[in-house]
Amino acid sequence: MKTETALARLASNRLDEVALAEVYRNAKEKIDGIVTQWFGKGTIATDALSRVLVRIAKNAVHFCPHFHKSEDFVLGHVIQECQRLYSEATTRIARAHFN
Repeated sequence: MKTETALARLASNRLDEVALAEVYRNAKEKIDGIVTQWFGKGTIATDALSRVLVRIAKNAVHFCPHFHKSEDFVLGHVIQECQRLYSEATTRIARAHFN
């Protein structure tokens, strides 16, 4: 299944596991590479990946093939979620350190 089709299915039903798996499969190397850059490998990266996939599913409703390339749309959300997760983790560590 093409990424565009998978995103359209996710826009209709963000719990569509088959569509989400296809989005991931179609950009697996790039998604894994971005997550690894931010979180390395291991359990933290695995948790981050699952959150990244949830973000893609939730935001699929905003995908418009006339304005976005599907890969750019997906990878943009991967980067945004990794940034958000990293910032959240850093903030929690800082708060724990000063409390």
